[in-house]
Amino acid sequence: MRLSAAEDEQEYQVVQPDISVIWDVRKLDDRGCKGAPDLIVEVLSPATWQRDRIEKLNQYQKHGVREFLLIYPNERMLEQYILGENGMYSTPYIYNEESTFRSDLFPELKLALNVIFS
Repeated sequence: MRLSAAEDEQEYQVVQPDISVIWDVRKLDDRGCKGAPDLIVEVLSPATWQRDRIEKLNQYQKHGVREFLLIYPNERMLEQYILGENGMYSTPYIYNEESTFRSDLFPELKLALNVIFS
């Protein structure tokens, strides 16, 4: 996926999220997605947690990813960040393994986290 704040094809940041949902198919081309997906999921690992938790979170916020999920498999929890009208992520919602996650963008998307973490 190529994140860019401008239309300039030469100035963009390439990122590879674990999962992305793109509602606007016009963002898709033969090289992938150009622009911000609607929803991104990153599954944290010891090797990538710092980049996912700090660098990518800031990039996704800056480029307008509307919903961002961080999954902590070892801790059996999920953080949900929702982009506000001010262009900033609100305080994250925290879900534990007994919770049912509900997407802000896609209300019909519900995940029983005890199933995911089992």
